[in-house]
Amino acid sequence: MCGQPLLLGIVACALFWNKAFFVLMAIYLPFALGPIGLNAAEAGSAQAAMGIGSLAAAFVAARSMRWLSPRTILMFGPASSCVGTILLALSPLGGWLALPFVTFLLLGFGPILWFVCQNSSRQIVTPPGLLGRVGSVIQVAIYGVRSVGALLGGLVAARFGFDAALILIIALFAASATSEPCRLRPETAMRASRGRREALIMPG
Repeated sequence: MCGQPLLLGIVACALFWNKAFFVLMAIYLPFALGPIGLNAAEAGSAQAAMGIGSLAAAFVAARSMRWLSPRTILMFGPASSCVGTILLALSPLGGWLALPFVTFLLLGFGPILWFVCQNSSRQIVTPPGLLGRVGSVIQVAIYGVRSVGALLGGLVAARFGFDAALILIIALFAASATSEPCRLRPETAMRASRGRREALIMPG
């Protein structure tokens, strides 16, 4: 895994994104009920938009992978989360329920497209015998960083306020959008991996 830039990039992107998302989850409800001015039902309704976005992404995932390059999709996923958080930060200025709704819609749509694309890319570049190991390493890393993100979100918001926490979230989402899979062209890595596999099975 350490010798495959695409896999390392996918892990880096997932770590930054999950940390940012759980920082957001730690501060969202007090931010929604306080500065934005939503009630509990409205805050929950905005979060429900994430499910709508996820379903929409699942519906268009196959088409998007035919129309767009893997690199574009891998960039769009975390970048859409960054845009959504900026909209959430602007919510206290106006927009009431609309901006938080769009925020969670983007948080559901873009990352699900990213997840589908990285799953396909990961399976192509990973030797069949190592698929389980690579998958488990990624899952352990992702679940391990979530508690760190939640703790970090609570600490930053309590010590420095919501603005500092939102800046941290935007920075982490931006880091996930500019991590290795977004700079690397996955289709290039896939072609190289296919070439290596073909060389291994060619008769001497």
